[in-house]
Amino acid sequence: MKISMINYKSLWALLFILASWITFTVFQNSAKIWSALNLPIFLHHWNNSIKSLFLKAPLIPLKPLTETELRIKEIIEKLDQQIPPRPFTHMNTITSATHSTATILNPRDTYCRGDQLDILLEMRDHLGHRKQYGGDFLRARMSSPALMAGASGKVTDFNNGTYLVSFTLFWEGQVSLSLLLIHPSEGVSALWSARNQGYDRVIFIGQFVNGTSQVHSECGLILNTNAELCQYLDNRDQEAFYCVRPQHMPCAALTHMHSENKKVSYLSKQEKSLFERSNVGVEIMEKFNTISVSKCNTLKSVDLHESGKLQHQLAVDLDRNINIQWQKHCYPLVGSMTYSVKEMEYLTRAIDRTGGEKNTVIVVSLGQHFRPFPIDVFIRRALNVHKAIKRLLLRSPDTMVIIKTENIREMYNDAERFSDFHGYIQYLIIKDIFQDLNVSIIDAWDITIAYGTNDVHPPQHVVGNQINILLNYIC
Repeated sequence: MKISMINYKSLWALLFILASWITFTVFQNSAKIWSALNLPIFLHHWNNSIKSLFLKAPLIPLKPLTETELRIKEIIEKLDQQIPPRPFTHMNTITSATHSTATILNPRDTYCRGDQLDILLEMRDHLGHRKQYGGDFLRARMSSPALMAGASGKVTDFNNGTYLVSFTLFWEGQVSLSLLLIHPSEGVSALWSARNQGYDRVIFIGQFVNGTSQVHSECGLILNTNAELCQYLDNRDQEAFYCVRPQHMPCAALTHMHSENKKVSYLSKQEKSLFERSNVGVEIMEKFNTISVSKCNTLKSVDLHESGKLQHQLAVDLDRNINIQWQKHCYPLVGSMTYSVKEMEYLTRAIDRTGGEKNTVIVVSLGQHFRPFPIDVFIRRALNVHKAIKRLLLRSPDTMVIIKTENIREMYNDAERFSDFHGYIQYLIIKDIFQDLNVSIIDAWDITIAYGTNDVHPPQHVVGNQINILLNYIC
């Protein structure tokens, strides 16, 4: 039997940032493993001053909102209620990792494998005053360098300046704990308000070709111009992309695209100071010693979700007719490299033309490319993909559908556009929207927290871990 190894970097291209959907046709018997998503939107009572994306009705009558528009409105209103504004008047009044305190509840010299370790976190500002509200964006992680293992911790926000941080002690030996203040609540509020104010933080440059003529033109989800526009519209799902139409060029002459970050910000000068490197991802529990964990004699039930545990390498048998197809998720596709738009189509259309059957596996991934844009863009795309998958499972219930969530990325890279706070909101929205479908999940968010990668392109062994989960579902 001939076995071929696939380079992880190639698989990374399939499974990560640009991967929006993958279809596997497997001509062999496979056991099905399904896990239903069941996580309601819960944003730890984050607060902000978001302006509603749905304007008040003008005097002239409007067409009734569609089902999708009503659902978008419902989700945004839910977020709006959970994220009221947090005032930011001075750096001294924001949450300080240095002045905050962490206390182990019911401490012991040695813990047993399977025990839960609870830590009470009390947040204070830079003057040492106790915070009276929650909403800080925190990240909890434990790790065992000796075992090359890691896992995320659970953070519960009591919305009064205190948090409960819980770790399940999965391994024996010395375990290190980490709790980062990614953004104070005031920063979260500023990011959320800024995100929903404009579509122009990233612009797109389209290349039009007509014979020997080649012209570049500005493109985007929304264009603020009186010039004649080319509209690239998906009529069924009402998703559109626009380009300024070049003179003497048909709209169909658009062939290639790339994106550029524009010098646009909706943060005030004072708010920008919240996202300077020294204020992002600050360790709260720097003085914590490692925790000693023993096997003990007591039998405990342990949920072994060792997300960061290294596993075996991947091999694919190409002699068994395994066919992998990959496709970009269509606009907005952020990237400085020029790419062909002729190879792109909206995810829903690709899913709708998939027949599906028991040997077909579809993997969908949405996330990083939507972070620089208002949240309604991401919600609409997720809802449309949900409807397409629902149609697929109605005509072919044996088709396996897997949702791969987005991963964490660099903490210090342009927070207004790409902060993990934006990604976490999208992560929760995906879980909420898809919880009623019989789909499986590759929780890349949890896996990359467990590994502590902080890289938009995680290393090979992290991608390998995700591929192993994929193969577990298929086989």
